[in-house]
Amino acid sequence: MSSSKSRSRLDAASLLTAIPALLGFIPERSIIILCVGPGRTVRATMRHDLAVDDDGTPQPALLRVFAELGSICARYGARDLLVAIVDDRFALDDPCHRRVLALANREFSASGGVSIGFVLNEFDCGAAWSVAWRPRANRPAPIAVPKAGAGVLADPRTCPTAIATAVSTGRRLLSSRSEMQQMLVPSPRCAEPVCNHLDAPNEPLDGVGAQDTAEHRRLLALIVDRVQAGPPKLDCSTLNELERAILTLPVRDAALALAVTDLRDGAELLWRELTRRLQKQGRASAATMLAHLHYIGGEGAYAGVALDAALAADPSWSLAGLLDRALRNGMRPNTLWEMIDDSYRAAAELGVVIPNPTLRAVG
Repeated sequence: MSSSKSRSRLDAASLLTAIPALLGFIPERSIIILCVGPGRTVRATMRHDLAVDDDGTPQPALLRVFAELGSICARYGARDLLVAIVDDRFALDDPCHRRVLALANREFSASGGVSIGFVLNEFDCGAAWSVAWRPRANRPAPIAVPKAGAGVLADPRTCPTAIATAVSTGRRLLSSRSEMQQMLVPSPRCAEPVCNHLDAPNEPLDGVGAQDTAEHRRLLALIVDRVQAGPPKLDCSTLNELERAILTLPVRDAALALAVTDLRDGAELLWRELTRRLQKQGRASAATMLAHLHYIGGEGAYAGVALDAALAADPSWSLAGLLDRALRNGMRPNTLWEMIDDSYRAAAELGVVIPNPTLRAVG
């Protein structure tokens, strides 16, 4: 899920073309729900796999997803719900699409049901789209739709939303969600043919004595230094120290504040590198820190992939489980700022200066 706001006039072709940019990747075989609030602002964009049988019959898992998403939409105060189905397995006029939209309409009743539903085979320049579900007769359409109820997409990669997102975040539009997953594929811990460094202790550390405080201060300062240094080039000795740092809970908690500062990009690169090169709890901690960075920045799709990696490495990793439940339940990114206050306090107690926040609260 990702949060976004768009104050321009909504029309069907422009909005459908912008969906990949809102998600961060080009979805396939998916159902996408856009929560539109007052002033016709898109308050949230949610995507899920379109789980249907070979004949287009919705699977039970999809019904459960609709129930969960319906609750999220109600909490977001959606005034209208726009739904898009993208699926290359069926023709645009196949009745299976309307069956799916009818089920969605029922589960989204607390938010007024599906305002209008679209179908397309792919998100690509020139791809055809069609209206498969229209608003009730006494309810005005929340979006401008051609009389024919159909049209074609512009290029999702060069639409205004994609360009604005690239300028503000530096991220290109990914061709699929699997590209996000590929960024976190494990790599060798050490590239040296012979390595004499022992692995760091792979367990959370949480000391409270004066000696512990001094060590925590050193480890947090190491993280800040490595984040400021730019793209990480880590030898095994430094990698071990950083693993110890992110497994030391007071240090990890303080380092989460980097996600809202000018050092955000450097932190992202470091957390991703540590996620790729560490295993078990080290990988879980690094991936969770990466997920937190994406989540608080409103990048729900990236956060979800990072949390999948964290929980696969250690299903019991508590912060990963907390963030995963929050993301799945539609908790807005701005609620994570309460954790940021705690992070700055933890850094201050250790005597390490974290730059002031510069990230605008999202969602």
